[in-house]
Amino acid sequence: MLEQQQDKQDQQQDKQDQQQNKEDQQEKQQDKQNQQEQQQDKQDQKEQQQDKEEQQEKEQMSKEDIEKLLNAIQNQEKETKEKMQKNKKQKITRKITKDW
Repeated sequence: MLEQQQDKQDQQQDKQDQQQNKEDQQEKQQDKQNQQEQQQDKQDQKEQQQDKEEQQEKEQMSKEDIEKLLNAIQNQEKETKEKMQKNKKQKITRKITKDW
């Protein structure tokens, strides 16, 4: 009888040990999964940062583009000055008649 009780206690202890082992394994798996998620998050952040940097580089104008814009602005300014000078010349050519 004592042996049977001892056997039952041993079996219960074994079941408890098995349950604890399962819980430990699950906890380890969760830890691994959390670490993987953290690593993935870090990698995603790095990729996003690289994407932002690449986009900024694309958005920045090249030296040639800037020179083209400057030339276009200078040409427009030159044309505007020429028009202004033509308008001034036309105003000067009027004849003034004295009425006194």
